[in-house]
Amino acid sequence: MSGSTHRPDETRRAPAREAILAAHNFPGEYTIKAFGPADDEFRVAAVDLAHGVVGPARLVVSERRTRSGDRLCLTLTLHAEQVEEVEEVYARLYSLPAVLLIF
Repeated sequence: MSGSTHRPDETRRAPAREAILAAHNFPGEYTIKAFGPADDEFRVAAVDLAHGVVGPARLVVSERRTRSGDRLCLTLTLHAEQVEEVEEVYARLYSLPAVLLIF
């Protein structure tokens, strides 16, 4: 396999649709936490990706830095109309190379 071929990490994806639906009603709020470097590039990219799915009016963002200050946790609270929006936000966030963890 060529070193220039990028293959998505299949372990990095949204929780199972059944698990999301068992715990959440749609339309409704759904919270995703994304961890990455504490820089503007990560923050702006993650928020822009979520806006691309649900729009700014249906997204509330808060953030917290780690004690060391080098990592950032973005809490994205979506007002999701359907489970597919949640799955799409996860997929887009996992496309960011800087993402360290999402839950």
